Amino acid sequence: MSHFVHNTLSGLKKLLDNNEQMKTISEEGEVYTVSCSFNAPIKTTEVEMFESEHDIKLPEDYKAFLTLHNGARIYESIDEDGDKLGDGLEIFSLDEIKEYQEIEYLSEHGIPIAHLLEDCYLILDTDKLKGGDPNYLNIMEFTDLSSLNLNFEIFLDRYIISQGEVFWSWPIYTAENYYRTR
Repeated sequence: MSHFVHNTLSGLKKLLDNNEQMKTISEEGEVYTVSCSFNAPIKTTEVEMFESEHDIKLPEDYKAFLTLHNGARIYESIDEDGDKLGDGLEIFSLDEIKEYQEIEYLSEHGIPIAHLLEDCYLILDTDKLKGGDPNYLNIMEFTDLSSLNLNFEIFLDRYIISQGEVFWSWPIYTAENYYRTR
């Protein structure tokens, strides 16, 4: 299987200005300035060492990301004073993953790899990975864990295409209930 993580990130980077910022359009026409920053890559040997230390084989698409960038911040909002607000998608470095694995309520569900929104985490479901299930990515919203029925690169691609919006909840909003929930 070929992975398109590189193409997705390359496309995003083409839209960034010299300050690694860009304008995005959000729901109902709101326009924001966001920042995207990317860590340096990690060596394949470091990923292999992480896998052996934790007795897990990370998915290939996620390893492809790590060898491009050992962590990133994508669509972090910038306020009118130019300050970053700390939101958006924070994809953890391997060192950060180790720190988050020490948080029991996260690690008991798998490997936390990213933080987004308010108290939401992306978690690699280790049981699904061991069983070969390609839909191994879960989201923990507060304390509710649910499957996204996606892998990492499809999630990343859709997150970037949707400009950081909560695309996974779109099917629950209809013309009947959209206006009542706003």
